[in-house]
Amino acid sequence: MTPAKTISYKHWVEYARTMAQVGFVSSSFFGFILIYLTMFGVSRNFGSYKYLLTLFPAVGIFFATIEVILYPNMYSHNSAYIFYSTDRPFGLQKETITKLLALYAGVYASTISILAVQFIYRYWAIFHTTKLIYFKGFKFFIWVFYAVYFGIQYGFGLYYFERIDAYTRRYLEEDMMNKYGVDFFEIAGQAQVAYDENGSPRWWNIYCTINVSVIVFFQYSVITYCTARMYIEMESKLQLLSESLRTLHRQFFKTLVLQIATPTITLFIPISLIIYLPLFDMEIDLPTGILLCGFTVYPAMDAIIVMYIVKDYRIAIQNSFRKWLDKIYQLLRPADSFNAADPTTTEQPLSVLRVPNL
Repeated sequence: MTPAKTISYKHWVEYARTMAQVGFVSSSFFGFILIYLTMFGVSRNFGSYKYLLTLFPAVGIFFATIEVILYPNMYSHNSAYIFYSTDRPFGLQKETITKLLALYAGVYASTISILAVQFIYRYWAIFHTTKLIYFKGFKFFIWVFYAVYFGIQYGFGLYYFERIDAYTRRYLEEDMMNKYGVDFFEIAGQAQVAYDENGSPRWWNIYCTINVSVIVFFQYSVITYCTARMYIEMESKLQLLSESLRTLHRQFFKTLVLQIATPTITLFIPISLIIYLPLFDMEIDLPTGILLCGFTVYPAMDAIIVMYIVKDYRIAIQNSFRKWLDKIYQLLRPADSFNAADPTTTEQPLSVLRVPNL
């Protein structure tokens, strides 16, 4: 009888690498644009919220940078998964790469934590304006610490609870060689095997799943609670504000609605699928590393959502575009082709030409 042919997952690894590069470029490009417009382009004063609007894309750029350096991958097999990298950037040792992978996971947790803080701010801005004092001055670092704390809890939990031991190595090394052509002793990373050979839970590994579940569930609960409350009660509260502020709050609410739908698909569902599959101990072989692509592109998607929905950003983009066109026009135009003293000239700089509204 001819043995079944082993299916290689190497092409999934290459696809994930390509997506990591796309995510890095797009997240950096749109993230820097959002930061620039928030700090220098938008004329309206967003108050302390502008710090969140700059902090989130900055962390997203950092997250995408780590990914394009490490190129992490994941593989799910029966009651196990492994989160690993075969790259050695800058000649780093395997143990250092293992720690950087834990850092990558920690930045993921900080990202969803900052997202939750954005929802808290928008909720308080409508229902409890006096509490916005906790976002002003040095008190803003409360929220930075909030995000960093959950990042540390996530990263340390992954690093200590999912150290690769002898049983994990025996459980996964053959399949890693067959599917990815990888020598298990050469990879850096963390892994979980939920049950031992007798079917008993390996609690030390499962503690990591519990830790991740607590963090993700808490952040997602904050997001859904604030969204539900704003959806139910926002209109009555907005009637007390000026027309300009009502419009701005509605725009930010639309932004937050997309900011809950998009990360649900790209951030929360993938991590839930990855960490809970081993608990069911099904006979599966999945290249779950492809799900990390959602993590990579989300920062870019978030920046696009904000700039598209909030009108102030569309106006700022339009004004910046006019200024750039005018500078290019002045640089390319010969110096003697424009006589400021000639009243008959009909030429105008591009900054006064009409640009279609965005």
